[in-house]
Amino acid sequence: MKEQDEAIRMNFGKYEIPSDLKRLMELDHWHEIKGNMKVLDSTIGLMLEVEGFRYYCTPCDVVVFGSNGCDGIHYGFLTDFGTVDTLDEAPIVCISPMSFGHTNKLIARNFRDFLSIHLDNSELFYNDFETEAAYLKRVAEWKCEEEESPYGDTPEEKQYAEEVKEMLRTTFELPVIDHPYEYIRAIQEERRKQACILTRESLHVVLPDKFGTASDDEKQWLEQIESRDESSVQAFLEKASLPSALAIARDVGAQADHPSLLIVERFLDNHGFDDEAVRLRDQMEPFRPIEKEELTTFVIVGGDHIIEEE
Repeated sequence: MKEQDEAIRMNFGKYEIPSDLKRLMELDHWHEIKGNMKVLDSTIGLMLEVEGFRYYCTPCDVVVFGSNGCDGIHYGFLTDFGTVDTLDEAPIVCISPMSFGHTNKLIARNFRDFLSIHLDNSELFYNDFETEAAYLKRVAEWKCEEEESPYGDTPEEKQYAEEVKEMLRTTFELPVIDHPYEYIRAIQEERRKQACILTRESLHVVLPDKFGTASDDEKQWLEQIESRDESSVQAFLEKASLPSALAIARDVGAQADHPSLLIVERFLDNHGFDDEAVRLRDQMEPFRPIEKEELTTFVIVGGDHIIEEE
């Protein structure tokens, strides 16, 4: 229990668990006790994850709250490096680890909008479509495939899922979003316009005015940096404004195991971004260099591993 509590504390940092998320957790737990398994997972494909479900590309300023159980896809509150006042106000992002180069995507203005779209259009979170018409065409194809599949839900299961969705709409007073495809495109464009500096992935950096602005020279420098080149990253962080430094932190954080992550971790730690540094440190722990005294020699005999410590 203590390990679970510590994992939740590490994930949420200075923030309280939002009341809507608490209510959703209680609802899911109540149905499980009643014998209906995890109702959200079995009906709308949402698994609640509040204990630090993270991948290599999970932004360090994202508080994860759920996943869909497929390909590591997960969802979280974007805190913009701890500058949002409460998670009730935080935008929602989808992290898709298998979408290399496009792993992080803004998907909703807030938690209730996320739930509203998730009930019927969650495919928009982790797929890309050129137009709304292309998306609706694919939805029709999926529906036909589902109807023809012998492994689809029974009529009773479909009815139960619809009842759960209606219960969620009523309980949370969810807004009606008639055109979710256009809604997502619109909020992504809004964020691009709000950004004080753009990043290679689409989350960019949005900060209050008190954090200052990035110069044009910094923006050009940022575009030229190879985020796996630790010496370039270090040099940039030593001279850049805070918005620019957080931009390189976003770009580096979208990569996998390499020394630049350690440099970013130290920067965050030294500049008061404690929660972000802790999350980054936790998710890159498997990649941290092993100290010499930790090394162990493995001798393989007859297919079995016999461990001999140096």
